[in-house]
Amino acid sequence: MSATLISNARIFDGVSVVSECGHVLIESGRISQISLRKPLSPPADCAIVDASGCTLLPGLIDAHVHVFRDVELLKTAIQYGVTTVLDMHNEREWFKEINAITLQRNDVADVKSCCYGATIKNGWPSAIVRLVSQEENLEDRISKWPGLTDKKSVEEFIAQNKAAGAAFTKLMQEDGHTMVLPFPERPVPTPSLELQKTIVDVSHENGMLTVAHALTNHSTLHVLRAGVDGLAHASIDPINEEIVQAFKKNNAFVIPTLAIHASSSGEEQETRDKFASSLQGAEKEHLQGCLHITSDKFSIKNVYEQVHTLKEAGIDVLCGTDTSSDLAGTRAGLSVHQELWMYVNRCRFTPLEALVSATSKISDRFGFSDRGKIQEGRLADVILVAGDPTESIEALSDIKTVWRNGEAVVKN
Repeated sequence: MSATLISNARIFDGVSVVSECGHVLIESGRISQISLRKPLSPPADCAIVDASGCTLLPGLIDAHVHVFRDVELLKTAIQYGVTTVLDMHNEREWFKEINAITLQRNDVADVKSCCYGATIKNGWPSAIVRLVSQEENLEDRISKWPGLTDKKSVEEFIAQNKAAGAAFTKLMQEDGHTMVLPFPERPVPTPSLELQKTIVDVSHENGMLTVAHALTNHSTLHVLRAGVDGLAHASIDPINEEIVQAFKKNNAFVIPTLAIHASSSGEEQETRDKFASSLQGAEKEHLQGCLHITSDKFSIKNVYEQVHTLKEAGIDVLCGTDTSSDLAGTRAGLSVHQELWMYVNRCRFTPLEALVSATSKISDRFGFSDRGKIQEGRLADVILVAGDPTESIEALSDIKTVWRNGEAVVKN
């Protein structure tokens, strides 16, 4: 692989703007040299990119997606500068297939997965999958999900997930309370506190971080009391001090998923229209659509206040969207741009804070020491955009080049 020298760039390293005219040398798929002022000498046969007027930043990370076996989702994501996605529940064999593809191709986003979530019989997500899926062999697939009951079943589940390449564990705490859907059981069965504690403890013993699905304050407190490291959604209830203190006690993070909250409630139609304006046909219609499954007694304004209050209290906010190809109101990669725009325009983040949430915050909290920052030795997963997204988050849409593993896979 030939070297690339990116010169005269504003450099946002994932934490802050470290240079207004810096230089980055990429060799063998990694960042080999960084100079914040003095130009670097290019090696032989080196491609040189003059990045004057542009900003170089780490490849974006979406901390909540559902890939299944959808290679097109990964190909679409990287077009918008998303070079890594975190897959929050998948069949083990499907993840192995997808992972093999990401190792062979740079024109798709990389995937880190939890493989199977920590499911129980008739609990989440089987309750909603049975309602919406048209899959012929659905029950056969669901029958292979963990169905956890005790410590022995948890230990087997974690061992099998880890062997399949899982990078973390996802817990499920969903009783269906917020949704206007005809679940066969109400409330939807949920794991006991004792079982959730066991899942967290066994995961930690195996060196695996834990993140939990929960949509209400009650469910959020339940998993935080179990010791979980982060929440895969922000709660849709009004924020209170008990929630703030529970997050602080665990040093837990939150992945807001405002994009899917907006789709689920049917709110923010103008925002979906705004981000769909560059699309055509079915793609545009899909992003403009919405799920509208949340009860009208809940408002996304509560979610905005949750996110703002937690951020102000020092809780780490990690950018994630809950994107999936079958979830209306989302689009791989582009929903990250929408999510970050909503952090700035709805949750009172600065553009810089929003960008940190999609880069270094995720790599730091999930322990991905090879990405998320522009740093010597890290993977050359970087993007170049015109203008300055640290001052105006909308500048993020003007992508000039995306590199993954040092290869320029998107050029505009």
